[in-house]
Amino acid sequence: VKGVLLGFIIELARINRDEEQDGELVDEQGADATLIARALDYISDYYDKPIRVEQLAQVCHISETHFRRVFCQCMHMTPVEYLNRVRVKMACDSLKTTNDQVGVIAGRVGFSTLSTFNRNFKQIMGKTPQEWRKSPELYERKLLNYDIKIQEGW
Repeated sequence: VKGVLLGFIIELARINRDEEQDGELVDEQGADATLIARALDYISDYYDKPIRVEQLAQVCHISETHFRRVFCQCMHMTPVEYLNRVRVKMACDSLKTTNDQVGVIAGRVGFSTLSTFNRNFKQIMGKTPQEWRKSPELYERKLLNYDIKIQEGW
């Protein structure tokens, strides 16, 4: 009985230690997420303008190298990938609600050329903008799978 009780107590201590370590990891990621929060807000506000990673790092008051590292760790994608996803999401909204030409929409959401827009759109959505526009309801689920802001508590 003493052996079983001792084994039970040791197992409880292990579980408690693991939970404490997991809590520390979440706190570190939360702290890192606050470092890039200004950049996420900046992208949300100015996605339609040319944005460089250097600008985002300056907005967060950290070096570009550190910004890239923290951003990738928190968002599981590069800052440019995130920006392109935001732009494609906004383009999907325009494609769905307006009859504007694809080139006009591409410029409105911040892509400098139509070919860049088409390439990024197809990479993210799996279809060209023209194909998506013909039947957006079929591809809306794919868009919903992209969680732009994936940090807990946002």
